[in-house]
Amino acid sequence: MRTMDRLSQRGLRLIPRRELDEYIIQQRRVLHSIPELGFELTRTIAHLRVALAEMGLEPRAIGGGLVADLGARGPLFAWRSDMDALPIQEATGVDYASTIPGQMHACGHDAHMAIALGLARHFTMGGATLPCRLRLIFQPAEELAQGAQRMIAAGVLEGVQAIGGLHVWTQGSTAVPSAVFGSRVGTLMASCDFFEIRFSGLQTHGASPHAGTDALLAACQWVSALQTARYSAADPVHAAVLSVGMIHAGTAPNILPQEAVIRGSARATNLGDRERIEQKARRLAEGIGLATGTDVTINWNRMIRTTVNDPHMVELAQAAALAAYGEGAFLHLDQPCLTGEDFGEYLENVPGVMVLLGCGNVGRGITMPLHHPAFELDEQVLPRAVGFVEELLRRWVIGRNPVEP
Repeated sequence: MRTMDRLSQRGLRLIPRRELDEYIIQQRRVLHSIPELGFELTRTIAHLRVALAEMGLEPRAIGGGLVADLGARGPLFAWRSDMDALPIQEATGVDYASTIPGQMHACGHDAHMAIALGLARHFTMGGATLPCRLRLIFQPAEELAQGAQRMIAAGVLEGVQAIGGLHVWTQGSTAVPSAVFGSRVGTLMASCDFFEIRFSGLQTHGASPHAGTDALLAACQWVSALQTARYSAADPVHAAVLSVGMIHAGTAPNILPQEAVIRGSARATNLGDRERIEQKARRLAEGIGLATGTDVTINWNRMIRTTVNDPHMVELAQAAALAAYGEGAFLHLDQPCLTGEDFGEYLENVPGVMVLLGCGNVGRGITMPLHHPAFELDEQVLPRAVGFVEELLRRWVIGRNPVEP
């Protein structure tokens, strides 16, 4: 049956590509204005349900998220997008800015969802032929590093034979030019652990430090010494970083506090480095506690595993980008990124690939990093993802069923 006949039977209208591009941008702006956190995604999921139903799809809830299946035959490929935002007060000044105080899509998840909706629209109303079955995954709680695990446990990967995902990119140690797809074989993104180190002492007057035990002094010593853990634990040729983002202590300038709490993150691109960094950081804290007479409580939470791309899927992604957009459309990254992504949980179960899409634009002042209150992206680049994924699916299916000579 011709595409036009199928659409007519379902009451849908064939849309031109230009209209699809506008649709992706419009959806991104709507979703940008209603950011929600973690698993509390009521408005976001309601919007997605309506958008998918308008295409004749039947989305279903699973693991706190949403999935929509397209196609009736062939192997099953999954494409993952994430839905949650960040607890950041937006400072972009755009007319589609967040309408929820203290919450913002500062990591591009609004764009990821809009791209997934664009894919659905492309294959249901755009006249494109879907070469296989496609499962669109809308995942919660990526920022909490919990969403992927919950969806996998609920069965989102049942029957899935490969998976892909995309992250918009504007800056960082890994530079991806505007409108270019970037990825690499093996580790693309780092593991990420969150830690909380609590030093407890004896509160005293600032004029009498000898009468107490200064927890803040102990905490400061640990922070100052922390980088030695990375230096002495990680292989020098492997990327790794330790960052302290929070220190809480004290109630007045003339009181030495009883307690000081440090929170931060540890990132590594190598499993052995990850283990050794934690061990060294723990021993440092314990040693400083003994030296200063403070009690130490250490909570080290393993949050995100490394994101490790399948070599064959990376080859397909590179070929797809070049076929869709020509020479220079794909950049093979020399080094992993030190950002973390729970997409690695999917890759532990099925072969797949995550790619970065350069969405910065220096000429338009779009240079702010991810998780910045003024983070923005070049929306005109987003529709390129549709052509990329279409070509990726086609090449994946051909690779599974090579034509006999």
